[in-house]
Amino acid sequence: MKPSCFTKSTRMIAGLLFAILAVPLIAQSTGQSRPRRSLTLGYDKAHEITLNGTIREVIPQSAPGSPVGLHLLVTGPQDTVDAHLGPYLTKDTQEALQAGTPVQIVGAMERLHGKNYLLARQLIFSGRKVTVRSENGFLVQERAPRPTRPIAENVSQVELDGGAR
Repeated sequence: MKPSCFTKSTRMIAGLLFAILAVPLIAQSTGQSRPRRSLTLGYDKAHEITLNGTIREVIPQSAPGSPVGLHLLVTGPQDTVDAHLGPYLTKDTQEALQAGTPVQIVGAMERLHGKNYLLARQLIFSGRKVTVRSENGFLVQERAPRPTRPIAENVSQVELDGGAR
């Protein structure tokens, strides 16, 4: 192979690599980007409130422009509040939330698109305590309770322990 061919192919590969790497940079800089606002930005633990009220309505699908996930309209002592519970509650918990159920919600208010939402951190109802957000306002995934298996009376301790080791 001639040295000039090697140089020409090296330049061609370098040019191709440059083009491949430069395209994403150009595409990112030309698009108008607007910062996405996280629901944790407005969560201020120092301004948490506790709302005692009754569920007026359970809204499983959020309306356009509202925070994604389950919402409860809760009638409290002063007004009806839209409480955002997020998308991570177990099906069991969602089914247990019914209109007319008394609830206690600990959370922080946030204004989004001209409407106030109570970002629930903790939900207490029907003897259950459900953590919806961390103390910093991040949504957490609720874990379903582990089913317990009844122990058969005729099972030996060795079988329970997994056999001999």
